[in-house]
Amino acid sequence: MKLVLFCLLLNLSFVSRVRAQLLKEKILIGRVEWVELGELHIKHKARIDTGAKTTSMHAVNIEEVEQRGEVFVKFQTLDKDGKTIDVLRKVDTTQKVSSTTGFISKRYVIKEKLKIGNIEREVLINLNDRTKMDYKFLVGRNLLLGRFIVDVARSHVLGD
Repeated sequence: MKLVLFCLLLNLSFVSRVRAQLLKEKILIGRVEWVELGELHIKHKARIDTGAKTTSMHAVNIEEVEQRGEVFVKFQTLDKDGKTIDVLRKVDTTQKVSSTTGFISKRYVIKEKLKIGNIEREVLINLNDRTKMDYKFLVGRNLLLGRFIVDVARSHVLGD
């Protein structure tokens, strides 16, 4: 019995150390952080949304175009100052997205290098008209998983 108890305590101690190490390797962020899309020269105040599967960016006047046999998308987005920016990007894929009200829409998805704090990652971003939304950029789980811990009580943990 003592041996079983000892093994159980040893196992719990090991699990606690592994969890602590995993937490040390993750970056703490708040519910709102700055993100940069370097190649597009855009910086956004982004809402961090652990409920969203995919990262999303404001886009309007979306138009599919073909160039050299590949599918591209032309669209307009806004920078942090509200200035309109024209963008042409290769379409990585399309996806069906279900809103909280159950409305399903088809969205174009592009691949971009995104910087949040000192971390730079290539991430899939779906394009969506976020005109009525407070935040023109939303960071979803496809960027967050395994890398970040979100403290919803804080904002701009990585800086202003």
